[in-house]
Amino acid sequence: MYALLKTKNFYFVIYIFLSILILINNNLQADQEFRIISDEFNFDKEDDTINAEGNVLIIGEKISTKADEITYIKNEGIIEAAGDIVLNDEFGNNYFLDEMIMKDDFSFLSAEKVKIRLKDQSRMVGNKLIKKDELNIMSNIEYTPCLKENYLIKNCPGWKLKANKAYHNLETKTVHYDHARLHIFNIPILYLPYFAHPDPSVNKRTGFLMPTIQTDGQLGDTISLPFFYNISGNRDITITPNIQSNANNFYEVDYRHINHIGSLEINASIDDNNDKLGTRNHLFADAVINNEYGDLKTYVQTSNNDTYMRKMKLNDATVYKSGIHFERSVENTNFLIEANAYKHLTSQNSEQWEYLYPQINYDINNIADKDYGGNVSLRNTFRNWKHLDNSYSYEASSQLNWTKNEIHQKTGFIFNNEFNFRVVSSSTDNKLGAEDDSTISFFPQIGTKISFPLMRVNNVSSQTLTPIVMPILAPYNNSTNAQTISNSNIFSLNRATGLNQWESGPRLNYGMEWFLDLKDSIDIKLTIAQSAKINKRKEDSSEEVSDYMVSSRIIFDSNKYIDNTMILDRQNKDIKGSSINTFFEYDKFRFAIDYDYISEKYDSGSEQIRIGGNILLEKDFSLNFTGTRNLNTNNNIGYQYGLLYENECLGVDLNYYRDLTKDRDISESDGLSLTLVLKPFGSTKSYGKKKLFGPET
Repeated sequence: MYALLKTKNFYFVIYIFLSILILINNNLQADQEFRIISDEFNFDKEDDTINAEGNVLIIGEKISTKADEITYIKNEGIIEAAGDIVLNDEFGNNYFLDEMIMKDDFSFLSAEKVKIRLKDQSRMVGNKLIKKDELNIMSNIEYTPCLKENYLIKNCPGWKLKANKAYHNLETKTVHYDHARLHIFNIPILYLPYFAHPDPSVNKRTGFLMPTIQTDGQLGDTISLPFFYNISGNRDITITPNIQSNANNFYEVDYRHINHIGSLEINASIDDNNDKLGTRNHLFADAVINNEYGDLKTYVQTSNNDTYMRKMKLNDATVYKSGIHFERSVENTNFLIEANAYKHLTSQNSEQWEYLYPQINYDINNIADKDYGGNVSLRNTFRNWKHLDNSYSYEASSQLNWTKNEIHQKTGFIFNNEFNFRVVSSSTDNKLGAEDDSTISFFPQIGTKISFPLMRVNNVSSQTLTPIVMPILAPYNNSTNAQTISNSNIFSLNRATGLNQWESGPRLNYGMEWFLDLKDSIDIKLTIAQSAKINKRKEDSSEEVSDYMVSSRIIFDSNKYIDNTMILDRQNKDIKGSSINTFFEYDKFRFAIDYDYISEKYDSGSEQIRIGGNILLEKDFSLNFTGTRNLNTNNNIGYQYGLLYENECLGVDLNYYRDLTKDRDISESDGLSLTLVLKPFGSTKSYGKKKLFGPET
């Protein structure tokens, strides 16, 4: 009896110990499948039921659940929960429920008043949810990918889908809707008897993308409906029919392929020849071939009609370029070979094709000159051109450059010394009756840029005044005319740009640079410069002393600047030409202006202004505009303005443009485009057929 009592006491102590342990840790293992943690436990051994209340947490291999209270019927494998339920599934989706019943293996779930936040933060809300194995069925559902903190209008997502019923297949990763209505800013705009889209775990999936709707003065009303076909993880194709009321329908194909060998992208289109004037088409292709030897690229741009792509608003290019390019750089050497064909689309009743076949460059850079402390580089070029006038030119050039930069310690003068020697063999094969020409030219030159910075610094600003003198010694030659000065070449050793040209004769560039830095405020740079030379012969009519070049740059901060360059007549100080480029960004406003002027006193006069702007009206909602105007004739060349709303869930772009360009069957036109992109579904259109007439902002 005593032994039995001792045994009972032993088991009683163990029972008390386990009970205390449970009360302390509030932790219970259920057949090792999941763990239940709560403030209070009640275990009904007869019904094999666990009741837990207060901060209940269920942790399993595939799911976890939080609730105010749960009842677990172990022999049936059923969990009933109520009160502030949060359920996390194995796919990263979160369920927020008021009440639910589910199987402990998550093969079944029934819940009321359901809110789901999917893996990509998109949301689904419904009256009822039933889960059977890999299928979620929700009734009276709303779905939106829009983040609440980014709403343009309070309690109004950019877009949402409402449906009587939705089916989320977790195995195929697809959401299906019955009788869906698309709402944009809570306004119903489209009814779909059936609709489906991939869930957030899918990177790309075969299906239709969002359409683009447009109207154009020439093309009429246009609807574009792209279909995306996912061939494999590294290959896909998009086919886009473009149906037009006043012009031929046309069909676009975009193919993309990438692998360890390289990448290939093909864009092509063809029209349906509804006007009986012949089928029109285009083909653009770009390929990059990976190899251990260097960068190899090939590209093709072609169409069977000069105006086809511009008329259909596919591309504004007026020159097509096709060819191959290879480049290899190793340490201080660079090798390049390329061959190109150029088609000039605006050329009429004359040759359109120009060829470069090939051009070969071989450069050796940064060779240390141990004797004089400078650097040496050697540049070798060969090129063969077939020009638009059917003439051929061949050029072979080798150029030696020696440079040495030094600061004179006692005086503070800075010397940028340079010696150049170029040898060019060139020949021209004329096909229009002119005599052929073959020459060998030698272009030696030595020059130095001498500058003397003068600095003044105080608590609020720093100034630098730098006189610059640039003497250049070069022999006279008969192949290069006098060169026009500009802001970009005033302190250049050679203003000629052709391979078989070099600026002729001794000359002197000189000027002054002033730089002012107002701390935490404005930076100003002003340059005034001029160039002088000595003509070889008295009968040489070119000016020995150039006009004045004046340039300025004012930087208010990183988002505001004004650049201005003027050429002033040396004798009467009139403005021969001027260009102004400016950009301002202030609060919600960005604005850019490009202005170019050439006085008709000195040349065929022209004056043109281009503007571009962006105004942020509200968060993610902006007004954009660009335009170009010929001030000589006081006529517009073209303009475009529109409204853009874009964030992580929705893109809406509404644009109006007018283009006064004319070329054969392209006439003046205006148009309106509306692009609607429901993200993450995407679109092949870059927000409709808008045009850029001015500077980008």
